[in-house]
Amino acid sequence: MTITTQWDERSIRLSLKKIEPGLKKYVNIRNMIYNVDLSTNLAFKQSFNGFYRMRQRNQLYYDTFYTFMEANKYKAPSFAETLMHLNEKLNRVEASFSSKLVATINPDLPVWDRVVLNNLGLKEPAQYDKHRISKIISLYNEIVAWYGIYLETEEAKEIIRMFDTEYPETGLTDTKKIDLVLWQIREQ
Repeated sequence: MTITTQWDERSIRLSLKKIEPGLKKYVNIRNMIYNVDLSTNLAFKQSFNGFYRMRQRNQLYYDTFYTFMEANKYKAPSFAETLMHLNEKLNRVEASFSSKLVATINPDLPVWDRVVLNNLGLKEPAQYDKHRISKIISLYNEIVAWYGIYLETEEAKEIIRMFDTEYPETGLTDTKKIDLVLWQIREQ
């Protein structure tokens, strides 16, 4: 695995400062998962859609997505299972939202996002690639493996320490802490 990072302390600190509004939204989403019916609860859907910027989808999409999420919230579906389900039901390859669904249910899993892919130096398979779905699943597995290795590094431990200093007692997993920081590291 050749994923490398080149983040400096300044960009990490700037990212940490920008996390607070999203952090509150994320904690709210996590607090609702096992207390509401995800397929029907409007407050959950609005929170999830807002936090993950899920916009401009039709009702069939939302119904399919949230019904699957509700049906699987206690058994934590895999990324591949979620991606294939959404593809089968909606005829769409939804790598990002599949990862967001599984990572919301299982916060030890990372989110697939253009910003995160960019920060890891990875590229999504082309839309026209006939092996796109299998390549996306392999790429997501590579991201998961990267987190497993990265979380053991001194750099990750320092980011987590900085996160915990800035936002003590959030109850977030180390994966989610790094995920939130990565999502905020943009061209600053």
